[in-house]
Amino acid sequence: MAADGKAISMTEGPLLGILLRVALPITLTNLAQSGYDVVNALWLGQLGERVIAAVAASGPLFTVLISLGSGLSTAGAVLIAQNAGARRLDALDHVAAQTLLMVGAVALAFTAAGALSASALLRLIGVEPAVQQLAGSYLAVRYVGMVPMFGFMAMQAMLQAVGEVRFAMRVQIGSLVLNTLLDPLLIFGWGPLPALGVVGAALATVVSQVLALAITLHHLATGRSALHLRRHHFRPDLAHIGMATRLGVPASIEQAIRTFSSLLLMSLAASFGTLGLASYGVGTRLLFFWFTPMLGLSIATATVVGQNIGAGRPDRAEAAARLAAWLGFGALTAVGLALVPLAPTIMAAMAPGQADVIAEASRFATIYLPLLGVFAVTQVLLGTFRGAGSTRQSMTLAIVQQWLFQLPFAWACARLTPLGLSAVWWCYPFGGLGSALLCIWWFRRGPWRHRLVARQAAAPAHG
Repeated sequence: MAADGKAISMTEGPLLGILLRVALPITLTNLAQSGYDVVNALWLGQLGERVIAAVAASGPLFTVLISLGSGLSTAGAVLIAQNAGARRLDALDHVAAQTLLMVGAVALAFTAAGALSASALLRLIGVEPAVQQLAGSYLAVRYVGMVPMFGFMAMQAMLQAVGEVRFAMRVQIGSLVLNTLLDPLLIFGWGPLPALGVVGAALATVVSQVLALAITLHHLATGRSALHLRRHHFRPDLAHIGMATRLGVPASIEQAIRTFSSLLLMSLAASFGTLGLASYGVGTRLLFFWFTPMLGLSIATATVVGQNIGAGRPDRAEAAARLAAWLGFGALTAVGLALVPLAPTIMAAMAPGQADVIAEASRFATIYLPLLGVFAVTQVLLGTFRGAGSTRQSMTLAIVQQWLFQLPFAWACARLTPLGLSAVWWCYPFGGLGSALLCIWWFRRGPWRHRLVARQAAAPAHG
């Protein structure tokens, strides 16, 4: 391990300042990370309806694989945070290398699986042949970039867990800027560069992510980081791989369930016609935007909780979680209430000239906006459980939220009551309130504090 004065110490000092210093860079990082597809869509929108449809059809196929692969990054971040808090500095480098080894293997497997199944899945979801060919070409390039993308995401999560949030943020933003500059050159052509269309957008993203991976690897390999990668750390450690898998699989399932549930709700909205689908798509954009700071606070809370659990300070970990939950509730409730009167204006900007879509999406937004703070409480407490090593508990709570609260309410009320499409809108506050109350109960009563590094104390040292 190499010392890094830019890492944020989380086991000492005022918790509010620590949470804000960690959460704000992570939120900006997440916004930049979600910007690749937004930038690509803005440029590709100039190429017509089929290209737009191709990228839209590719999104769910790619997102599901990202969700399934995210668990190992979560496991690595949890173990890094707890080892950092316990001052087991010799273990940090080993955990980082083993995480990258596992993530690389999974990414290779997903690359092969995605390439082999893309055409069949596009046919299965009913994509017309002309669009299917474009979507297949886009996915073929994006799948090639899955290894660098997964590798960078894992290193980013581990740097955040050790407190180096600003470096990860700068690299992510730089990568997005490069993607933005490359897109028009590769999509439309310039000088000797041919016009590659949809393939050019995918290539711009992959090149940007490869460069981000290279910069971050250099940072970790040259002793400039709190994590220092060396060749001998990459020898497979079956005991560590087993523990990381037990942490990572539930985290992957949790993310995949959330993605799949969103697709089911979109399908239910689409069953009410084009207006339902369009209103759901427009209405959820604002919600998903504000989920980014919620997730930033959730990841920050997981990091602070993990380090303090590892340091043997469960009371401080609990205090951090409680403070983060109140912070998220207060700030996001204020934002939501302030946005309610602005909802029609915001929806009009996202669906210009579509009066019916604007009206329905605005109604959807006014239903969920006052409860943004409640959603934030759930995200913070789920992050708390993950940071404490309780990924199975976090997964179980997410399943209950989606499959016992939100989805049954939406389906039953949409099909069996006069609510119709409105049931899809109302399932968000219903599911949000139910899951928040459940998470609060588990936070107060459940055995979620797991000091994972104590189990490693007797293991042979790696260094």
